[in-house]
Amino acid sequence: MIPLTARLRVRSPKANFSVWLPLFLIWLLLLPLVVVLLPLVILVCWLFGNNPFPAVGAGWQMLCGLRGTHVEINEPEQFVLLDIA
Repeated sequence: MIPLTARLRVRSPKANFSVWLPLFLIWLLLLPLVVVLLPLVILVCWLFGNNPFPAVGAGWQMLCGLRGTHVEINEPEQFVLLDIA
Protein backbone atom coordinates (compact mmCIF):
# COMPACT_ATOMS: atom_id res chain seq x y z
CA MET A 1 0.00 0.00 0.00
CA ILE A 2 1.32 3.45 -0.84
CA PRO A 3 2.03 5.89 2.00
CA LEU A 4 -0.85 8.24 2.76
CA THR A 5 0.62 10.67 5.29
CA ALA A 6 3.98 12.09 6.29
CA ARG A 7 5.03 14.01 9.38
CA LEU A 8 7.72 16.68 9.31
CA ARG A 9 8.96 17.89 12.68
CA VAL A 10 11.58 20.63 13.09
CA ARG A 11 13.12 21.76 16.37
CA SER A 12 15.64 24.59 16.46
CA PRO A 13 16.26 27.70 18.57
CA LYS A 14 14.28 29.78 16.06
CA ALA A 15 11.47 27.39 15.16
CA ASN A 16 9.66 24.47 16.71
CA PHE A 17 6.86 23.00 14.63
CA SER A 18 5.33 19.78 13.40
CA VAL A 19 3.42 19.44 10.12
CA TRP A 20 1.31 16.54 8.89
CA LEU A 21 1.49 16.22 5.10
CA PRO A 22 -1.46 14.48 3.40
CA LEU A 23 0.33 12.48 0.71
CA PHE A 24 -2.96 11.07 -0.59
CA LEU A 25 -3.73 14.53 -2.01
CA ILE A 26 -0.40 14.50 -3.84
CA TRP A 27 -1.18 11.05 -5.25
CA LEU A 28 -4.56 12.33 -6.49
CA LEU A 29 -2.86 15.24 -8.23
CA LEU A 30 -0.24 12.96 -9.82
CA LEU A 31 -2.74 10.35 -11.01
CA PRO A 32 -3.63 12.09 -14.31
CA LEU A 33 0.08 12.51 -15.07
CA VAL A 34 0.72 8.83 -14.43
CA VAL A 35 -2.23 7.80 -16.61
CA VAL A 36 -0.83 9.88 -19.48
CA LEU A 37 2.81 8.79 -19.05
CA LEU A 38 2.29 5.07 -18.45
CA PRO A 39 1.52 4.21 -22.12
CA LEU A 40 4.57 6.24 -23.13
CA VAL A 41 6.78 4.29 -20.69
CA ILE A 42 5.42 1.00 -22.00
CA LEU A 43 6.03 2.08 -25.61
CA VAL A 44 9.61 3.19 -24.90
CA CYS A 45 10.36 -0.09 -23.11
CA TRP A 46 9.04 -2.10 -26.07
CA LEU A 47 11.01 0.02 -28.55
CA PHE A 48 14.24 -0.72 -26.67
CA GLY A 49 13.40 -4.42 -26.43
CA ASN A 50 12.60 -4.52 -22.72
CA ASN A 51 9.61 -6.03 -21.01
CA PRO A 52 7.77 -3.02 -19.52
CA PHE A 53 5.88 -4.92 -16.83
CA PRO A 54 8.87 -5.63 -14.54
CA ALA A 55 9.85 -1.95 -14.82
CA VAL A 56 6.35 -0.79 -13.88
CA GLY A 57 6.24 -3.37 -11.07
CA ALA A 58 9.61 -2.18 -9.73
CA GLY A 59 8.39 1.43 -9.74
CA TRP A 60 5.26 0.42 -7.83
CA GLN A 61 7.33 -1.54 -5.29
CA MET A 62 9.62 1.46 -4.76
CA LEU A 63 6.61 3.70 -4.16
CA CYS A 64 5.09 1.22 -1.69
CA GLY A 65 8.47 0.79 -0.02
CA LEU A 66 8.41 4.43 1.09
CA ARG A 67 5.95 3.47 3.80
CA GLY A 68 7.73 3.28 7.14
CA THR A 69 10.63 5.52 6.08
CA HIS A 70 12.05 7.37 9.06
CA VAL A 71 14.70 10.04 8.49
CA GLU A 72 16.29 11.93 11.38
CA ILE A 73 18.80 14.74 11.09
CA ASN A 74 20.19 15.53 14.51
CA GLU A 75 22.55 18.49 14.68
CA PRO A 76 23.67 20.30 17.85
CA GLU A 77 21.39 23.27 17.18
CA GLN A 78 18.63 21.65 15.17
CA PHE A 79 16.58 18.46 14.87
CA VAL A 80 14.59 17.45 11.77
CA LEU A 81 12.40 14.35 11.53
CA LEU A 82 10.60 13.04 8.44
CA ASP A 83 8.33 10.07 9.13
CA ILE A 84 6.33 8.57 6.26
CA ALA A 85 3.36 6.42 7.28
